[in-house]
Amino acid sequence: MKKIFLIATLILTMLTATAFAAENENADKNAADTENKNAVEKVFEPYEYTSETYGFKILCPTKPTVVVKPFEDPNKKGELLVFANDGIDVLFGYIIELDAFDNMKIPDLNTGKKSLIDSFLEKKREEKIYNSVNLQNITPDNKGVVMVTSKEVQVINDKGEVEITAVADQQTALAFFRSKSGRCISIQLLSADLDKSDYQDFLKSVSTYKDATDLSMPQDTKDKKSKDKKSKDKKSKDKKSKDKKSKDKKDKK
Repeated sequence: MKKIFLIATLILTMLTATAFAAENENADKNAADTENKNAVEKVFEPYEYTSETYGFKILCPTKPTVVVKPFEDPNKKGELLVFANDGIDVLFGYIIELDAFDNMKIPDLNTGKKSLIDSFLEKKREEKIYNSVNLQNITPDNKGVVMVTSKEVQVINDKGEVEITAVADQQTALAFFRSKSGRCISIQLLSADLDKSDYQDFLKSVSTYKDATDLSMPQDTKDKKSKDKKSKDKKSKDKKSKDKKSKDKKDKK
């Protein structure tokens, strides 16, 4: 601070300096708030990615780096979308696989028998590598299964004793479901820490997935498929109701 010789000048200068300091502090705070806001908006601003190879679309948290066919099996179809990495290590990314599971081995998660769906989920839970296995809505009218791997996995020997407890470097989450056209899709989350927002972003992205087959279907075809499905479900319910009434009637006789 410059040397002040007069008391009046000192007081005036101090008041002025205080006012400027407060103004600068507010300006710095506003700038920081704006910067933080922009940073948040940048991180969570959805980016619609369209696969040039497979034609599917999905909203991503940021623009990804794409690795086509990241599988050891050359017959698998899909891509790895990388949002954050440390060298060759993927810190945050999605593996999207098309025709990912045997359609005959997994029950219809929307209209299948509850007993078959529960049995399938229970078998997955018994594998012990998953911390959670849940049936949930991918979209309001389409269910899927979302599984999260365990941070610690216990290896049990033949005597039923814990032989080794392995700690995973990275947890993953896996969602699989059928697209509107019936195609079997899986989307896997790669993340160093599922406690962060990566998992929520992953679920949001999964809900926006649109398969190329769905996108190429004319709207009237989509409406017809939806109408046919509802009609089929109604006929099935009516038949069950009719069979039940007939059975009740026979029982009374």
